[in-house]
Amino acid sequence: MVLMWESACATNPRLIYFLISVAPTISLWIEMVARKKGVVFRVSGLPASRSDDELKETLKFAIEDNLEADEQSKLTFHAAIVPSCYGNGEKVALVEFGSGVPAFLSKLMVNPLDDPAHNPLDDWQIELDDDTDISFDKNFFGFTQLYAPNPGLPVTADIIAITGLDGHAYGSWRGKGNLGRMWLRDFLCKDMPCCRTMTYGYNSKLSTHGIDTIMDYSRGLVEELKKVRNTEELRKRPLFFIAHSFGGIILVHCLVKAVQADDKDYISSLYKATYGMLLFGIPHKGLLIDDIQKMATGKDKHPRDAILEQIRSESDLLANQLVDFKNLLRGRKVVSFSEMRQTKKLEFNSEIGRWGRTGDYFTAVDADSALLQLPDSMEEKIPLDADHTMMVKFDNRNDKGYTSARDKLREFELEATSVVEARFLQPQNRLKPSLMIPFQRDSSFVGREDILVKISQKLKQSASSGHGRAAIVGLGGVGKSQIAIEYAYRVRESAPQTWVFWVHGSNDARFKQAYTDIAARVELPGRDDPKADILRLLYNWLCDERNGQWLIILDNADDDEVLHFSAMDSDGAMDGTEALHETAPLASFLPQSSNGRILVTSRNLGAALNLVGTGNVFRVEPMAEEEALVLLKTRISVDKAFVNDAKTLVKRLGYIPLAITHAAAYIEVRTQTITTYLELFRESEENQAHLLSDREVRDMRRDGSGSSAVITTWQISFEQIRKTKPDAAELLSLMAMFDRQGIPESILLNGQNRLQFEDAVAPLTSFSLIKAQRTKQSELQFGERLFQMHDLVQLATKKWLEVQMQVGTWQNISLRIMATSFPGSQLKTWATCEILLPHARKMLSYITEDSRAALDQAVVADSVAWYLRDRGHYAVAENIARTALMVKERVLGDEHLDTIYSVHQLGLMLEGQGKYEEAEAMHRRALKGREKAFGKEHMATFISMTSLGLMLERQGKYKEAEAIQRQAVEGMEKVVGEEHRETLSSVSRLALALEMQGRFEEAEALQRRALEGMEKIFGAEYPDTLAVVSELGSVLDQQGKYTEADEMHRRALEGYKKVFGEEHPITLTCMSNLAKTLSRQGQWNDAKVMQTRVLETRERLLGHEHPDTHTAMCFLAITLHSQGDIKEAISLMETCFQLQEQVFGRQHYGRNVSLAYLNKWQEESI
Repeated sequence: MVLMWESACATNPRLIYFLISVAPTISLWIEMVARKKGVVFRVSGLPASRSDDELKETLKFAIEDNLEADEQSKLTFHAAIVPSCYGNGEKVALVEFGSGVPAFLSKLMVNPLDDPAHNPLDDWQIELDDDTDISFDKNFFGFTQLYAPNPGLPVTADIIAITGLDGHAYGSWRGKGNLGRMWLRDFLCKDMPCCRTMTYGYNSKLSTHGIDTIMDYSRGLVEELKKVRNTEELRKRPLFFIAHSFGGIILVHCLVKAVQADDKDYISSLYKATYGMLLFGIPHKGLLIDDIQKMATGKDKHPRDAILEQIRSESDLLANQLVDFKNLLRGRKVVSFSEMRQTKKLEFNSEIGRWGRTGDYFTAVDADSALLQLPDSMEEKIPLDADHTMMVKFDNRNDKGYTSARDKLREFELEATSVVEARFLQPQNRLKPSLMIPFQRDSSFVGREDILVKISQKLKQSASSGHGRAAIVGLGGVGKSQIAIEYAYRVRESAPQTWVFWVHGSNDARFKQAYTDIAARVELPGRDDPKADILRLLYNWLCDERNGQWLIILDNADDDEVLHFSAMDSDGAMDGTEALHETAPLASFLPQSSNGRILVTSRNLGAALNLVGTGNVFRVEPMAEEEALVLLKTRISVDKAFVNDAKTLVKRLGYIPLAITHAAAYIEVRTQTITTYLELFRESEENQAHLLSDREVRDMRRDGSGSSAVITTWQISFEQIRKTKPDAAELLSLMAMFDRQGIPESILLNGQNRLQFEDAVAPLTSFSLIKAQRTKQSELQFGERLFQMHDLVQLATKKWLEVQMQVGTWQNISLRIMATSFPGSQLKTWATCEILLPHARKMLSYITEDSRAALDQAVVADSVAWYLRDRGHYAVAENIARTALMVKERVLGDEHLDTIYSVHQLGLMLEGQGKYEEAEAMHRRALKGREKAFGKEHMATFISMTSLGLMLERQGKYKEAEAIQRQAVEGMEKVVGEEHRETLSSVSRLALALEMQGRFEEAEALQRRALEGMEKIFGAEYPDTLAVVSELGSVLDQQGKYTEADEMHRRALEGYKKVFGEEHPITLTCMSNLAKTLSRQGQWNDAKVMQTRVLETRERLLGHEHPDTHTAMCFLAITLHSQGDIKEAISLMETCFQLQEQVFGRQHYGRNVSLAYLNKWQEESI
């Protein structure tokens, strides 16, 4: 209808002449005007009793009556009358204004949903005639029928189109061409004339303050469907859905709810009637919504946040819904269209104050999200050369996207009637899925969100491509079953239509009983037949997708043989005897159907892997401290005053949930405080074992056949391993004798075959009783592993061995291994010594009555003491060396060579602490014993001589020291030669005795000889070489050869730092020697800084009474005096003198030196 031209021609003759003279041109212009796309309004309230022509004419006059004066000649509009799909005695008009919107409808263009100041009804209604009001709306909410089906033929199906988020029920399907064709209306009316085609509109505008969720939109759709399919005939009419983007999410939710509904509910007919779906860019796995969220909410929280969060990428809600949707598609036709072009992101244009798609390109819904990834027989997949918005806008009937959609709808139409009719004829007596978990939910469940998320993601991911399985594996008591219980309840919350079954996998009988119970719950036909194979019957039921989705929790699947090896079953034979026959493995009755998921809990990694495959197993570790503390607080009240004790307790319990809940129950039953429990726990291992084995308290959420005591729980695993893998049980017993961390595999191998060892390790790591990690120390064997045990597991192992009276046996075995494995202390073995040290020290605490074991313990003690001495830990080394000596004296006697060795070693430990008199006594005893055993010309005797000589030097007995050192050097030269290491060391010590007597040139010559020999044997940076370098520096310093002395001291210092570190006693001695040389060269400040550092370090590490500390005080005092700090120097020297006299007495050489300096300085200061 072109009102503008009719009015203008009637009043303007010149215009008529103009039109005639330029007819070809103007007619083309008129056609173009007629084709111009305009705004379409829906008009409701038209009486169905009137004919379409009459309604058009009446509507024309009603619109003209409401036009402004200047609009009469400008506005064009076209009206189409269509049936109302609500069956309410009305018709609907679709009115398109081609030249702008009339003023009386202009308010509808300014987001009426966002304008609370106006009542939309007042703005939309006009009078059709005297007794009829009609309403205009632009939103098209609810259902709108787009054309009248062919009146001469029956309606074959309802086609329902649902638009996406922020879309428009009419405009979203409308092409962008100049004609603005709406293909659902303009094309399908010709190609699908026997269908009732409708759009469904809902308020999804992001700019509004709606708080709708997916569930709300789904309910809204169902309510409207009830109105437009409100008769028995309509409910059974086939349904074809066309959905775009978020509209598909609403549809999916509806169908999921429909399949869960009781047959008497209206919504169940929706699922039966649904035959096919065209799904355009449905974000089954969520949308990238950052730009949408920014537009909708800005900086402040917005009501639309809820819906945006639900459809976010990787949304749990969508993931669960997707799994459910795939499981209900049997017998339904699905065509999934995916976009092949990217879409621009939304950006705000501040100049015009509007949002537009002007940002970077991105893929709104990628193929992985848009496609269900089902087999081609269940899902047709069609890519479209369009972006997310344009993929549902077709401008002509030859558009490739349209022809694909049309052809699929025609295929639907051919088959739908008979298929849907058959569905409604089928009796439906399906049971409602239920939850079969023998434990109530823990309302105070704590943490574990990370593992729950991983399980959920893995099972959903697996289920999207078929059957899903996952396993959680960990130490007994670490909380695997509790996690599984929580996960099961969460599944039921998110997917109530899912069957959840609990199957005990600990043994054959319990597995079969669980299947029998499930068969009864699902009312499995044939289950009551005495000869029925329940396992096979239930397996078949689970495989049948018609029975819905299910989840099986297979708990405590620890024994691989129970699940994967055939068993012998028995049936009663006719003659009364029992006939045995082989049954299939239990694992074969766990279906791999696409409608099911299985979650396994197991202590045994190997068993879990055999059930779920690689990549599907998740380790459950002990809790983090914060989670463990929260768990404790959920079980007992923890006052602020006891928080620190609570933290200590959960740490001592290894953050293991079962241990924590058991301790909490113990505390609660006895009305104890945490502090009291902790004190008892700390007292002894016996107390710990008792507290963690108490059976008075039980956990309602643990299997009744198991134990609520963590110690007992682990001992069950030990017994299982002992029976099936005795070598593994022996290895575990051995490891329990070591420190729980850092046990090197080389010491555990102990001559075993490598393959045999790996077979023994596997069950222990599989049950999480031990853990393995690679070590990076290059000194250890390449690629060697270090093993560790949880301390409570170690405790449980010991208590298990006590019951078997095997603790002593394994202690003795471990001592023998350590005695032969701990290496001699050399620079190249230090890394190995450091790793073995905590294990060796633990074994030194064993109390053994076995003589051989005691001697092994003494050998270990000697090795450990020697290593600790080399590392500068003299006091600890002394105590350990005394232990070794006492054992050997008791077992071997005072004069045994091994006893003498320990005497010699103890002397060295005493020497390092400045206990020179006692050290001298030990060395004289060792020398006497070796002379008696070996004679005076033996190397062992000469070594004792050298050690004794050094002690004499330290005490100022230089003449005697020189004599005994010369005897040792001459003897060694005769026995092992002049270039032997021990000979060269003795030469250096002889030089020291000469130096202390002022015979510097002789001393220098001997030190140079020793240095040349050491460098030849060991190289320039070996500790023995550096020791001679340092001594040579000192003798050069005494002769005033400061430059060379400085060079020697610096070389030694840098070498010692590299080998020993900056705080080793030898390094500090070398630093002190360098400081003395600097002082003598007048470099007082550098010397003072260096000496101060040496003194502070020695005081911190060795204490005030150590002779090395006294030496550092003396040297610093001398340096201060040389600088002119007389008062400070005298004060420090006085302190040094007093300490030396207090510790060593009046006859000590160092005390007398300090006194001489002190007297001299005091006289000079008078």
